Amino acid sequence: MPMRPQRPFDHEATLDEFAGVGKHSRFDATIDDEEITDIQVICKRGDEEIPLAKPSRAFYFGDRKLYEQEAKRFDQQEKARILNTDQFPRNLTRFEELKRACQRGFVIPFVGAGMSKGAGCPEWKEYLLNLCGDTRLDREAIRIRLEEMDDYEGVMNDLVTDLGGNRFNLDFERDFQIPDEITGAVTLLPRLFDSCAITTNFDRVLERAYESDGKAFVEKVTGRGRSSAFFRAIPAGERYLLKLHGNLDNATERVLNKDEYDAAYGNGGDINMTFPLPKLLRRLFVSYSFLFLGCSLSVDRTILTLMRVAQHEGLDNLPHHYALLASPDDMDKKKTIDDRLAEAHVSPIWYPDGEHEHVGQILALLLD
Repeated sequence: MPMRPQRPFDHEATLDEFAGVGKHSRFDATIDDEEITDIQVICKRGDEEIPLAKPSRAFYFGDRKLYEQEAKRFDQQEKARILNTDQFPRNLTRFEELKRACQRGFVIPFVGAGMSKGAGCPEWKEYLLNLCGDTRLDREAIRIRLEEMDDYEGVMNDLVTDLGGNRFNLDFERDFQIPDEITGAVTLLPRLFDSCAITTNFDRVLERAYESDGKAFVEKVTGRGRSSAFFRAIPAGERYLLKLHGNLDNATERVLNKDEYDAAYGNGGDINMTFPLPKLLRRLFVSYSFLFLGCSLSVDRTILTLMRVAQHEGLDNLPHHYALLASPDDMDKKKTIDDRLAEAHVSPIWYPDGEHEHVGQILALLLD
């Protein structure tokens, strides 16, 4: 993390320029941090510049050892702030473990709708609620089913039934048009994971983010399509994208409403490990570490599948998996999520509810 002192002169002052100042005893005796008003110390992380509140005398007088100690102390404080270690003390250990796994190339990003929302696409719950205006369904009743029952499959099924499949398909792709310029935490993923990725999103935000970074995916496959190519691409270091639940414009391979979930995972909500997606997820889950990003990890078919895999394989036989998650304010709800993730062998790195900017900050820490 480069750090540099600045003065309001024609050029940036270097540490060596300040080295001689400390030789003058009158400065040692009379100058303190309060009096150093014309110097600003900048902490630079990527393209982001963070001014430090007050430079210590170590910066001003050019003591390299103290300079390095101060830089390390700042780095640790900044990491603690981003990881919210006061509130979530386990975050630091989990983060360091995740970072080592990323550096060794063992982590596959598993990208959910939350990452697309930061890039300008509608959040999934918001999208479903807005669809109620085109149907005869009661918006408040639908909201309760989504927020209190996690009944996304059932709600989607009722919306499509009321609208009619043809009418729904006609506008579905248009509703998820992405902006010309992708912004947000998703833009960091090509720098962190220059290989394969998985997404449950139907939009093309992730594809655009990789294209904008000059790292377009060589191939896209779907969970109900030619997924075997994805497995060959991982050890080969090729850049493949697995669109687990399909694309916007291909209803044949799409997993969206209840009937399509039943066809992909098993009828009646039961997970059948011989069906296409459970087989695919099991093979990946036992071989690589996932980092869930923008995923709620509520009680849906994906997390139920991973819980089933963990139960069958045994936790000791699985790699560690991770998730960046907003912590509910309700501690009982948080405990329920913690217990569910533990059953699926997923370690959450929590951040305060609603403070989604932490996702990008944590990803930037992984890049350091």
